[in-house]
Amino acid sequence: MMPQLHRVGLHLRPIAMSDAPAWFEYLSMPGAVEHTSWTLDGLQVLYPQIAASNPFNRDAAALFAIVDDLDELIGTVGFHTVWTAPRGGEMAYNLHPAHWGLGIASEACDAVAQWAFAERDYARIDAYALDSNTASMRVLEKSGFRPVELMRALRVVDGRPRDFWRYRRERG
Repeated sequence: MMPQLHRVGLHLRPIAMSDAPAWFEYLSMPGAVEHTSWTLDGLQVLYPQIAASNPFNRDAAALFAIVDDLDELIGTVGFHTVWTAPRGGEMAYNLHPAHWGLGIASEACDAVAQWAFAERDYARIDAYALDSNTASMRVLEKSGFRPVELMRALRVVDGRPRDFWRYRRERG
């Protein structure tokens, strides 16, 4: 079973190699990855993530494309990291800037979390937000995640170590 969005005109499907150019295009827009630890050195950095994704293998990464009725990519959501004890994963998401502030990311995160608890038997899901990324924190909180701790110098952003809030959602 696939995670489902309730919003008319949008749905989730497994990400495909053919999504890479559109994904890279919107991630390259001003501000799109400003509050993240992403390093976009070119389109080729996306291919290994797409290749590693397999939503039908419960132990593999699982990335979903958020697409409109024309199958045009407007975002991604899913797990780039999966662990076995306790069963869970690290959720990440991004959205084309033209679609920010509409509740799409929150709905997608909630749908994928519910899917992971039901289909992958996850016990918990973690997600991280740069301490200055209030929009991402709102996305996580609206989709049922709660802040757990501030992780000092967790990841490098713009060449310097930055603090990230770890958020968690547990099954139940």
